[in-house]
Amino acid sequence: MAGTVLLVEDELFVALDLQDIIEEVGLSVDGPYISVASALDAVKNAPPDYAILDVRLADGEVYPVAEALQSAGVPFIFHSGHADAALLIERFPNAVVCGKPCSPIRLQDMLNRLTDDTCNLS
Repeated sequence: MAGTVLLVEDELFVALDLQDIIEEVGLSVDGPYISVASALDAVKNAPPDYAILDVRLADGEVYPVAEALQSAGVPFIFHSGHADAALLIERFPNAVVCGKPCSPIRLQDMLNRLTDDTCNLS
């Protein structure tokens, strides 16, 4: 499996765990980005293949990043303990929502499905 995952997460230990999970499924990591502003810059400079987004960051909610990814056709996972899954799916119907805490196996499965779905669309 190949591709790059934009990682947007402002909690260091969570970001390190996510980085390990992403790399274990054979993907590379761009990030972690700890702010909406830095993540938006990253998306504009080099759109990723996939993304994992925490919803609440120090400088606001991640929705502008999700909108940019959605517009670019980049599949992504919301990984948050504070977000309303139903509202996220309503606003971003193609997104995957994974609550915190989430087991590494479940997140790996979600990443694998995300990459499989992308391959099937090509």
